[in-house]
Amino acid sequence: MEAGLMIDETGTRFVVLTFNEPDADPVLVTFTVPIFQDYVRHLVKTAEAAADELNWVVPD
Repeated sequence: MEAGLMIDETGTRFVVLTFNEPDADPVLVTFTVPIFQDYVRHLVKTAEAAADELNWVVPD
């Protein structure tokens, strides 16, 4: 995955994630900056939860 910044002709700023898979066209995912910031905060919380072994317990 690659990340980049882009600005359009109206001045709107974007974060662009590019996913490259072998033998496939790249997939671009574009976020406005505020939405990307919210997405990153969510990823941080998810990463922290993934590190806690109690979150991986299967209920009886």
